[in-house]
Amino acid sequence: MTLATASPPTPVSATDRLTGPAREAAVWLRARARTTPGLLRIVSVALVAAITLLWAAAFAAVLVRDDAVHAVSADAAPAFAAAQRLHADLSEADATIASAVLAGPVEPPEQRRAYDESIGAAEGELLALARAGGSPAAGDALDTLHREIPAYTGLIGQARANNRQGNVVGGAYLQKASQLMQQTILPAADSLAASSAQQVDDGYRRATSSTHLVLVSVAGVVTLAALAGVQVWLFRRTHRWLNLGLLVATACVLVTFAVTLGAFSAERARMLEGRDHGFVPMSEIAQARVLGLRAWGDESLSLIARGDGAALDADADAVATRLGYTPEGDPTGSGVLPTITAYQNGEGLRDGDLEVLWRGYQATSNTVRDQVKKPGEFNQARDLALRDGTTAFGRFDDAAEAALKASQQRFDDRLSAAGDRLRGLEAVVVVLSVLAAAAALAGIQPRINEYR
Repeated sequence: MTLATASPPTPVSATDRLTGPAREAAVWLRARARTTPGLLRIVSVALVAAITLLWAAAFAAVLVRDDAVHAVSADAAPAFAAAQRLHADLSEADATIASAVLAGPVEPPEQRRAYDESIGAAEGELLALARAGGSPAAGDALDTLHREIPAYTGLIGQARANNRQGNVVGGAYLQKASQLMQQTILPAADSLAASSAQQVDDGYRRATSSTHLVLVSVAGVVTLAALAGVQVWLFRRTHRWLNLGLLVATACVLVTFAVTLGAFSAERARMLEGRDHGFVPMSEIAQARVLGLRAWGDESLSLIARGDGAALDADADAVATRLGYTPEGDPTGSGVLPTITAYQNGEGLRDGDLEVLWRGYQATSNTVRDQVKKPGEFNQARDLALRDGTTAFGRFDDAAEAALKASQQRFDDRLSAAGDRLRGLEAVVVVLSVLAAAAALAGIQPRINEYR
């Protein structure tokens, strides 16, 4: 009896497992790879594909980063600065009119003019922000400001009219207007600034993303490895040491790789400098100025209240604490002003020491507060507030405004420098990539021709 033996199964190749167009392509590639000219053509296509991969990664990354820098410098940063100016103008208007009403029925012309200019500037900033548009949250804040600022100026108009006539009710209108400013209008301005700051942060994340560095690095290393590998393979096949075309292609890829990564690193460094030495100090200084204006307004409103200003005095004390000082004027070691001083020292700025100037104003304000408690000395306290207090606060406010402008200028300069690092990089990437692809093909084509 003869036993049948089973034959071993025929091995299935990877090509056999494919179906449809993929199988046809695999069969075509395998057929071409059986001959040296066909293999050289496949290698040339692979090199061009690798170079194209590097070009795509570098070009896309440059476009994304350049767009992000432009979005920050042209849109988000100006909107943030405008929102900060809007907040400061509104705060200044509120504090100035309180001081003007405190002076008596006849408002000092310079303070009346300062109030009108602050309101006019705020309305101009509001129109600019409305034209710029923004997020839904910014839209809600703009609606609030468009609605409430006229209501505020209406209350101020009633307060001034009653003040000119010597009516005590003028103080009540003024306090109601100030509450509207502090509780509704300024929070809406804060919302605008926060929305713009978020846009700045988003732009920074895109402009300094490490993902771009990784993508370009991977594509560059793969392309350089492919070029080096092909040159070694050709040397073993042809025993020729040099292939000028592939050497030129390698040099172009290397330059593309190095220039792109170098530009990204320089751009990122300028962006971070702008954030740390411009945007962050600008935010802190703007906050200090607004807080100072709030305390100055509280002082005037408290004097107008004539003994009914305990809540306003408490608010002024809270402001001093946020700035970095106790109600008595002693430094707490932390707060907005010490933070600003650290930034100013780091930048070598001495445009008025804000801490020293604030201490001068707070000392005068505390003297006014102590004096008004003494019987029969209200007029002396009011005169001290209007004379020395206004002068001391004016020095602080002027120094804060100068420091704010200096920080904004540093921010703008760093953003401009970051954009300069990317300018023209797209063209460089395109030209070098085309040269690399052409040189790679030129280096392999003569070897193909040898088989004709």
